[in-house]
Amino acid sequence: MKNYIQYNAFQNKEVIIAIPALGERKEMYAALASILPEVHIIAIDLPGHNGQLDNDFSFRSFNNTIKEIMEYLKITKAHFLGNSIGAWIIQNFYTNYPNSVKSLTLLDGGYYFIGEYHPDDKAEIQLPIIERLEDLQEAIHEEVRNMGNLSAENKEYLYNYFLHNFVEKNNIFYHHSNEKALNDLSKAVEKNNYCIENEIPLSVLLLLANEHTDNLLHKKLDRFQERQPNAQVEIIPNSYHFLPLTNPNEIAERIRKTILHGFI
Repeated sequence: MKNYIQYNAFQNKEVIIAIPALGERKEMYAALASILPEVHIIAIDLPGHNGQLDNDFSFRSFNNTIKEIMEYLKITKAHFLGNSIGAWIIQNFYTNYPNSVKSLTLLDGGYYFIGEYHPDDKAEIQLPIIERLEDLQEAIHEEVRNMGNLSAENKEYLYNYFLHNFVEKNNIFYHHSNEKALNDLSKAVEKNNYCIENEIPLSVLLLLANEHTDNLLHKKLDRFQERQPNAQVEIIPNSYHFLPLTNPNEIAERIRKTILHGFI
């Protein structure tokens, strides 16, 4: 299986490279791509995710993977978009390859150094193993039901996406991602400050989910805007942490207005 997927390819000049959240798949950008048909979107799986048999789960290795995909597809420069951990990854990519980046869009992540606010050691991430399809379906239904602000159509889409996060082997359902990959990537973000400290000389857009705020949000945002005074910051209504899945229409509108304005 390829570690990337192209949407709206070969017909558009502007390119967005999209990085998923931890534990998610490149297909989480399918809905956004359908709403942005004028943009060539390349979504790339995180290492150890979606059946990828990687051995190195470091940011450094993944940066190299992204650059290799760009070179293979003959893309010299692109807009970058990342959800959750993806928002830290694209900043780290910019630090290493600034001339390959046109803009940064951070989706509910990447605007603070995690270690400053969560200093305690976290338990290892453990992936579920589910023996009955009915139990898996009920767990996903419950998760989606808790997202009360979503439309019925969006809830159905989200349910189907989450269901495909699990792979059946011998009538047992396993999460698509590698447990070591999840823990290595998570710990890397907790121990290293991948937020760019100096003002970035290009467009930066930070979009936050209104259902994923905490008591430290204003403190985090104040520090972010000290570092990036020209960044556009917006809270997206009726949305949850996985912004490309829970409110792709609003995300597409903000990208068109802020990031792609003047390009298309």
